Amino acid sequence: MNPTATIPDPTHFDVRDIPCKVKHAQIFQRWIELPVGAHFVLINDHDPVPLYYQFAAQFPGAFTWEYLLRGPDECRVKISRISESPKVATTSPISNATCATGNKTGDIDARGLEPPEPLMRILKAVESLGPGASLRVMTDRRPLHLFPELDARGISYTAVDNSDGSCLTTLHRA
Repeated sequence: MNPTATIPDPTHFDVRDIPCKVKHAQIFQRWIELPVGAHFVLINDHDPVPLYYQFAAQFPGAFTWEYLLRGPDECRVKISRISESPKVATTSPISNATCATGNKTGDIDARGLEPPEPLMRILKAVESLGPGASLRVMTDRRPLHLFPELDARGISYTAVDNSDGSCLTTLHRA
């Protein structure tokens, strides 16, 4: 009697055990290698909403995002490539912001912007944040989807809720 070997499904990408620091990079690598018309099912231990916003900003019109399972302990999302990825400007200016370098502090006022724009502007500014620099961010509400992204990038932060419901978050690169 021959035991049946389990063959892994190449369309499923289980990222639950991948460290946060490299998880998004590996997901994007999988996406880059994906031909038009193909898909993969992302398996994660939480709803990857920040990842969706990154896809929406970087690959608009090139993908579909379909939830297959949205449980408390496991989330499965079918990500399909429906066209070639359009070119996205990598040097677009960050309005209302001064990118911080050295010990300087920059500011971003992201209030009134529709998602995913606040998250994308903040993450773009974080990329140019030099050692010892800080960045102050004003948002309409506490930016909960931003915090895991900052943790993954080694950026410390404090958030203070204002009486009007807005939030001032100060980011700092050590």
